[in-house]
Amino acid sequence: MRGYIKIGRGLLSHPALQKKDRSFCEIGAFVWILLEASFADRKYRIQNQEIVLKRGQLCCSIGYMAKAFNWNRSKVQRFLDRLKENHTITTNTPSNTPADTPNIITITHYDDYQDMPNDTSSDMKHNKLTNKGKEYIDEFNDLWNQLRAKKGSKKKAQDKYLKIRNKVKRSDLIEKYNELCDKTKDFTYIPHFITWLNGERYLDKDEIKSKPIPKTPDQYFRERFNNIPKGYVMVGSSWNEIEYSNGKDKITFSIKDGEKI
Repeated sequence: MRGYIKIGRGLLSHPALQKKDRSFCEIGAFVWILLEASFADRKYRIQNQEIVLKRGQLCCSIGYMAKAFNWNRSKVQRFLDRLKENHTITTNTPSNTPADTPNIITITHYDDYQDMPNDTSSDMKHNKLTNKGKEYIDEFNDLWNQLRAKKGSKKKAQDKYLKIRNKVKRSDLIEKYNELCDKTKDFTYIPHFITWLNGERYLDKDEIKSKPIPKTPDQYFRERFNNIPKGYVMVGSSWNEIEYSNGKDKITFSIKDGEKI
């Protein structure tokens, strides 16, 4: 089959699709990855380190995707492995970050899946015209679609945003809320975006403490456990799993307790 259809990023928060305990099929999971990926280069803070996500990249842990897809972690890992084997994505962990740092996923040939961005003044004028009569303006939709957790009333959040957008940068709202999401291990305890805005949490100062240079995932695991067979080297890791290989066989361990998976 050939051709394209447009899928808005707001699809992920569509009220008709918010069924509790829904599970994604693999096509739905890949569409989720496409919708979550950055459509333009942007700064992203993760565990007190600022990185730059390139167009077509997203930063997600196995656990975060497992909750989003309603899968177990092993199924997510197998799904990502198949995408990598078919050269659909690549993954890597940011340098100088702790062992539990989420992976950066890069979608191969990202531009094949959608239109190229266009920032001409005529397009900006067109966007203003097309916003008339819409429930959500494009400016806010862009913000909402970049949030790591889309919780609470989107309409109320937009109303609040329109009142404060001249006082705070949109990029700061995205960065600070996403930073909070990354620091909160349990999705249940992430505040609704409207609650976060009403509390002016975007004015909170970052509490960044000096820390020693973090160890690599391999160093971190080898210092805690002494169960890696001779001749095996690390070939991959996620926030809770680490994989070793001797070039022929592979072994996966749990980073938490060192047990084989």
